[in-house]
Amino acid sequence: MADVTVWGTVLSAPARATAGSCKVIVPLTAATPAELAGLAVQAAEVADLLEVRLDALETLTPRTAAQALAAVRKAAPKRAILATVRTAREGGPADLTPEEYAALLEGLCEEAPGGFDLLDVEFSVGEALRGTLLGAAHQAGAAVVFSCHDFDKTPVTGAMTDLLVSMADAGADVAKLAVMPRDAADAARLLQATAQAAARRPETPLITMAMGPMGAVTRLCGGAFGVCASFGAVGGAASAPGQPDARDLRAAMEAVGKAMQ
Repeated sequence: MADVTVWGTVLSAPARATAGSCKVIVPLTAATPAELAGLAVQAAEVADLLEVRLDALETLTPRTAAQALAAVRKAAPKRAILATVRTAREGGPADLTPEEYAALLEGLCEEAPGGFDLLDVEFSVGEALRGTLLGAAHQAGAAVVFSCHDFDKTPVTGAMTDLLVSMADAGADVAKLAVMPRDAADAARLLQATAQAAARRPETPLITMAMGPMGAVTRLCGGAFGVCASFGAVGGAASAPGQPDARDLRAAMEAVGKAMQ
């Protein structure tokens, strides 16, 4: 793997990532394409990338998802788009079996080639379906973010490191891990696992975070540990616990980057 470049925005692999190179992703959550378009205009002022949470649509099919992405692309033509369907297994609202989830994303890739730049694929969907979706996304011109979300705990450090490495070895263009810390030590271990994964797979871009108030610091300083992007909210519309305001996030990351020069 290597740096991922979408619409001029570079998601740096750990070998080249710095605190100052970390990008801001703003999630968009709305029930209709028109509402998403309105949010996109506002978010584009501060975001490097826009995450479209398709699982929030009032009706979710490959066709409606493609329409939503087209609306966001038209509203914010200079911003890269990350398409996401978050299932109930990983803390989202989409109650889908692995097979239903894979069929939805594969249908989206067929319905909207070129309509999005990155596709979130939950790693828990299983090896066979992951491979199918990886191929479908690449055929549609999109990079793949293999993701895993644990809203209950922070796994042991070695398990987190090994999971990120497994994502990289499975072909992820970007590997993403989000965990829930119970104390400051858990948040510190997430950063330790990130640094370890960055050392073992320096050519695979990483996105990691500890969620909730206790993990907020990991969203601000992840770039120093090899992270390529962090999520920030606009208008208070966070899609996960602990997401800071996008403008505050950018300012904090820039301050960390400046201090490390």
